[in-house]
Amino acid sequence: MRQNARVSSRVELEVLGGIALRRDGEDCRLGGPQAERALAVLVAQRPDAMSMDRLIESIWASEPPRSATSTIQTLISRLRPLLAPDFMITLDASGYRLVAAGGLVDADRFEELLTGSRAFDAAASIAPLESALQLWHGQAYGVYADAPEVRSEAARLEELRLVAFDVWAEARIATGDPATMIAELEVLVDLHPLRESFWRLLMITLYRTGRQAEALRRGEQFRTMLGEELGLGLSPALRELQTRIVANDADLLASTVPPTAHGPAGVSVRMLLGATSFIGRDLDLAALFLAVVDQTLVTVTGPGGVGKTRLAFRVAALALEAHESAVSVVEFASLRDPSGVAQVIAHALDIQERQFRSIESTIEEHLADGSSLLVLDNCEHVTETLAPLVDRLRSACPELRILATSREPLGLPGEYIKVLAPLDTPGPEPEHSTDINAFEAVKLFLARAEVAAPGFALTDDNALAVTDICRRLDGLPLGLELAAARLRTMDIHSLARQLHQRTDILGQTQRGADGRQRTLHHLVEWSYDLLDPAEQAVFEQLSLFAGGFDLSAAEAVVTLEPGHFSPVAHLASLVDKSMVLLDDASLPRYRLLEPLREFALDRLRRRMIFEATESRHLQWYRDLAERGSAGLDGPDETIWSDALNRDFDNLRAAHQTALRHNDADSALRLVAALREFAFRRIRYELTSWADASTAMPSATGHTQRTTVLAVSAYGRFVQGDMESAVALAHDALATAVGESPSTSGLPERVLGNALFYMQRSAEALDWMDRMLQSAQQSGNGGRVTHALYMQSVAHTSIGDGIRGAVLAGEANAAARQANSPTAHAQADYALGLALERTDAGEARALLERAGSVAGAAGNRWIEAFALTEVHGLQARRGEHLDALIGFGQVVDTWYRGGDWANQWLSLRRVLGLLLDLGAYDAAAVLHGALAATGAAHALPFEPADAERLAQEVSQLRTLLGPDDFTDAVDQGTTMRNSQIVNFVKEKIATLITRQPPEAFLCKGISL
Repeated sequence: MRQNARVSSRVELEVLGGIALRRDGEDCRLGGPQAERALAVLVAQRPDAMSMDRLIESIWASEPPRSATSTIQTLISRLRPLLAPDFMITLDASGYRLVAAGGLVDADRFEELLTGSRAFDAAASIAPLESALQLWHGQAYGVYADAPEVRSEAARLEELRLVAFDVWAEARIATGDPATMIAELEVLVDLHPLRESFWRLLMITLYRTGRQAEALRRGEQFRTMLGEELGLGLSPALRELQTRIVANDADLLASTVPPTAHGPAGVSVRMLLGATSFIGRDLDLAALFLAVVDQTLVTVTGPGGVGKTRLAFRVAALALEAHESAVSVVEFASLRDPSGVAQVIAHALDIQERQFRSIESTIEEHLADGSSLLVLDNCEHVTETLAPLVDRLRSACPELRILATSREPLGLPGEYIKVLAPLDTPGPEPEHSTDINAFEAVKLFLARAEVAAPGFALTDDNALAVTDICRRLDGLPLGLELAAARLRTMDIHSLARQLHQRTDILGQTQRGADGRQRTLHHLVEWSYDLLDPAEQAVFEQLSLFAGGFDLSAAEAVVTLEPGHFSPVAHLASLVDKSMVLLDDASLPRYRLLEPLREFALDRLRRRMIFEATESRHLQWYRDLAERGSAGLDGPDETIWSDALNRDFDNLRAAHQTALRHNDADSALRLVAALREFAFRRIRYELTSWADASTAMPSATGHTQRTTVLAVSAYGRFVQGDMESAVALAHDALATAVGESPSTSGLPERVLGNALFYMQRSAEALDWMDRMLQSAQQSGNGGRVTHALYMQSVAHTSIGDGIRGAVLAGEANAAARQANSPTAHAQADYALGLALERTDAGEARALLERAGSVAGAAGNRWIEAFALTEVHGLQARRGEHLDALIGFGQVVDTWYRGGDWANQWLSLRRVLGLLLDLGAYDAAAVLHGALAATGAAHALPFEPADAERLAQEVSQLRTLLGPDDFTDAVDQGTTMRNSQIVNFVKEKIATLITRQPPEAFLCKGISL
């Protein structure tokens, strides 16, 4: 009992953001500013003592009251019981001195974590550094930082904080994808503009991500600022860095630790391992890894909360680390409608439906080549739709391995089923703590308990309570984690008693999978019953979110009876009680674990408020899409693009709600608002939403039907089906009664693009004129820029480079009005294209800038478009290696996106490169494929290109001889689009490996 009293009186002192005292996690009132200031001084001066005179001066400066001494004595008397027993204020001849127990001042813990991180390598140091930085929530000592007795200590801590940021950033860059650090370094540079180390790291990171020019520009920006504000120059170290960047120093590309392994869709080992430790399961892990190597389909089954997902992700991480497979993870938890299974898989693979193929065929085609591991998580509610697709993929993709998690098997022939049992638990009555600390259930409970209640440890006094908890929860990991979270608000013995009193948590006959499922259900129910009614209502309504949500969304979708606090206030409590997971603290963003979400959704469906909550969810995300649509055409484009991308699962769910309720207004508005986001991110799934929306009977006559029909037409265009694109665009215009041009300008945009590809350039230019008229009528600078950019590219492509340059200049003026990254990138691209024949150097700089600006804003489409031209210029200058590598990446981008309109342009450029490198057979095959698809005139296509292409074909015929040339061309004409791409990627890979090793070392490529 003494131990429990000790735990319940734990006192912690915080100075990293202000002065705060907490007892058992609850704030303690210190008694006003004078008491806070006195405590701040005593903490800052540790271990030295403060005399009465110095304390008086620190509180009242030059004019203390007559009662100053007695006031100080009163303040100290009031502070002592608040601080006891973990802190003491002693008095001796030197004065008052604060004595603190180890680790109970957050500044001490911060320094311990920072010092301890130096004992690890870069990868292992990240976790302690992040824990250290998370202790901060403002300026050290807050408003008392400028007090004379506090100032030096506050400044010392602030400097250590910056050091921690330095070391953390270096470690992150060394061990992960440097591109993920650019935004965070930009923030650090803005907050601390005179700290050279942050500028140095930013420059290195930009250089490592292929943004050499921007890295040099940021260095010049720092030099200018130093000169203007301080009259200083760059340090020798930074000048040397600039020189190395200019010289393309290969050493700058190398990390001290190998980069984190990634799957094809950006899955990393760190993501798969998760934020919390993995306890036990060593035998299960080894057995499952071997099964995945040997079997084509492995399904991990077991009750909810038994740890299926964590184990599957751990196996996937091992596969990545061992280079056994590329890994893609598909999470079905947020999918409500099983008909969307294929779309969710395609999204996880970062691919879009391809020309003349279904989405299922596209997935099959994508996975058919190469060895990969596909992890399908939380399949139980979609098995009827998923199982046939999985069976099809197994047959078509011999090197594919599939690892599924589900509460029941998929039911397919040859399926290897791994039934996951709960963690092992100890016997009923241990005599000592050493009898139970080897059991996996106990290990997990203790690990999570130490997080919930720092200082908690297994002792002989609490061993029986811990055993009882682990046994009553049947070793279910999720149950153990939920129970451990309760130690924030109750001691271990109270927790055990409450579980024991809930006799329905474990009936005597409840054993096996079914019993354990009931165990988890009842545990979740017990945790739910401990919530107050308002928390219950919030928890239930949060279940409607798909994938995750932020605070604004929660506040908009969740409602409470009048008189209750804001839903956000209850959300914090739900996080503390582990009913809601804080998924990303930097935003912040939240989600519910699937067993909890299912329970909450079931409770919500029983309430009369279900449909109203669903309606608010639809309204919020429809409005988010429309606000995002406006934001994409302004300076905040990147913010809005990222926001829409984060919530794409919710946007899909909202659209499905609209279809289910025959709400054509919401369905059409969602698609119309998201069109630019989807086009820029190459997320053409939206075109299938458009098809479904316009097919609704209630969509007839809606003002947005014209635009949404044009979205469907755009989908046909990017897939290369020009005839269908033109027909659908005309259908869209036919619905726009009295509108000439259409208000969105999208049908005209489709016609301008498609007709140009069909070599009907005069008609195409006419439709581009009408697109410009629509944009000008709207007053939208982004749309005007886009229309002028299209016209500029078109005129350049028909040989009128002067007109193209003039229109590019007009596009640049419009871009300045819009001030969005995409508008600036389009204007730069148009001018760069117009200057290619007259000033190749300036053209390349403009095109590189266009690609960099667009990529940073999430516009993958214009980024890849611009890089196609950059790599074409590299090839003309003889930089064949750079061009090869670049074209391989661009071709893969278009292939994943299913964008054949732009793929043809890239492949046409590859043809000339193959010829330059002596790959004559491959060049002739590609020529045949391009001619058969009608891609020889893909936009942009200048007359000079036609002349060069004719010369290249003639040269190939001479080099190969008529017979071999004809055979190669015939081979190309029989290829499907996917075969063309795979053929080109294989040839690029072959040519790269033929280059001498020194050619690659200068580019940081690992052979």
